[in-house]
Amino acid sequence: MARESQSDQIANELRERIKSGSLGPGALVPSEPELARAHDVSRATARAALQVLEQEGLVIVRPKRGRIVRGFSRLVWRLSEFELPENTGLVSSDAWEADIERQGHDPTRQDLQVEMVQPPPRIAEILDLHPDADRCVVRRHLRYIDGEPGIISDDYFDEAIVRGTELAAPEDTTREDILKETGYEQTYDVDEIITRMPTAAEVARLSISANQPVAEHTRVGYTAAGKAVRVMVSIVPGSVLVLRYVVPT
Repeated sequence: MARESQSDQIANELRERIKSGSLGPGALVPSEPELARAHDVSRATARAALQVLEQEGLVIVRPKRGRIVRGFSRLVWRLSEFELPENTGLVSSDAWEADIERQGHDPTRQDLQVEMVQPPPRIAEILDLHPDADRCVVRRHLRYIDGEPGIISDDYFDEAIVRGTELAAPEDTTREDILKETGYEQTYDVDEIITRMPTAAEVARLSISANQPVAEHTRVGYTAAGKAVRVMVSIVPGSVLVLRYVVPT
């Protein structure tokens, strides 16, 4: 029987730690230098061991962080904490990525498309826009989890309010206070969640089957005077996330 290589020995040890839970979902895996020192091997040998775990899907690589243990359970989207000032800027990319990564998944990729459009009837009603004369800016996000489409998250704004700001630009932004700087500070949100079957466009964007139910989460941001200034509409396939709120009592 062939003797087990050093890289296989290291991979087996890490695999057992992952299976036992001592390295749980989202945990940072020892780095190549750390493994090389601990096992008195070269960095190439340590790298080969880690690559075995990558190929098995047990760990994922995160830029600037290293390798983390991948999670396989349904993810939790903490909606009551999602956009608190200490967690995020207005568009919330950093908060989304940090939360999903903590649960052992790779949220790195997201596609962004920014358009100026005629407001859909429901958006026009919420933002108090004329459906024909007015325009809105929509920032369409498709957020990926472990390289697969995970959630649609589209933000709508009155074009007259965000004209000339970063919210109307084609680049992503996580800077806070953009609406505040325009004179329309968002001070509270109202959420609604419904479940339904997906539209044909959602089936295409999310690469899901037409018979898979989705949750539609709508978050409307208001000023202190009660003016709606932002509508975020998120579409979540029924098998992907748990939508969680913490409600003070």
